Amino acid sequence: MATTATSHWKLGLFVLLAVGAMLGALFWLGARGFRRESFPAISYFDESVQGLDVGSPVKFRGVTVGTVTDITIAPDHRHVQVSADMYVDALVRLGLRTRAPKSGEEFIPPNLRVQLASAGITGVRFIQTDFFDPERYPPPKLPFEPPWNYVPSARSTLKNAEEAAIEILNQLPVLADRAKDTLADVKKTLGSIDRLVADLGAEDGSFNQALRELRAAATRVDGALDEAKLGATTASFRDTAASVGQAAAGVSDAQEELQASLVALREALESVRTLADSLERDPSVLLRGPHGDGATPARSR
Repeated sequence: MATTATSHWKLGLFVLLAVGAMLGALFWLGARGFRRESFPAISYFDESVQGLDVGSPVKFRGVTVGTVTDITIAPDHRHVQVSADMYVDALVRLGLRTRAPKSGEEFIPPNLRVQLASAGITGVRFIQTDFFDPERYPPPKLPFEPPWNYVPSARSTLKNAEEAAIEILNQLPVLADRAKDTLADVKKTLGSIDRLVADLGAEDGSFNQALRELRAAATRVDGALDEAKLGATTASFRDTAASVGQAAAGVSDAQEELQASLVALREALESVRTLADSLERDPSVLLRGPHGDGATPARSR
């Protein structure tokens, strides 16, 4: 009995010591995580930060290098101030720093920027850190003096797309005015072509009359040379008159080709006029394309 009680006591003591060692190890690992060396960084955003919360990660090309600690309004009451703790060990591992920065020294490279990014389609956002071309993405001008640990921000892709859409919408009235001017020019051109085609098709038109006069002149010259009998010289004149007659016949043949070309040109201009009429009625067709492409136009209620 005494031996059994002693064995149970030793077993219980061993279990207690093992549990204590495990709890101590877990506590040490947790305390080590809480003591992770970091330094603060501040950025200002001139756009909505919806979806960004305290605890959101700060990433460098997909690798977490910090976490958001505070979100508030900047001193100018326009920008949004976002503070974050940057992990020294993560930055050292990526080769971005060798130690934590100190006040008064260069905080970041001149081409480093932070940018709001979205995590999929959930609407959750985080801060993306990367290198940008400083000429295309210069540091934004702030109406106040930023702190020494300030990191400039770049506009997010969503913000750039929003501004591009607004710019396109602002250009729609200008495009509509240009379409109206083009429509007026097309109408004038169509009127001129209609008159030209009518003149070419009429029997008593100026074009046909000129051809008849040219043929008559060639005939008179040829008859005069036959009567004069001037030998070789008259033969030369006779050849010239024949060439003039052939040219007149060629012009007559070309008349039909010219009429066909003008008809094709008139059809093309009719298509342009139809497009201009569509733009005049609905300038937004430039954005969504024609209805025949498969898009169903939204019905107004």
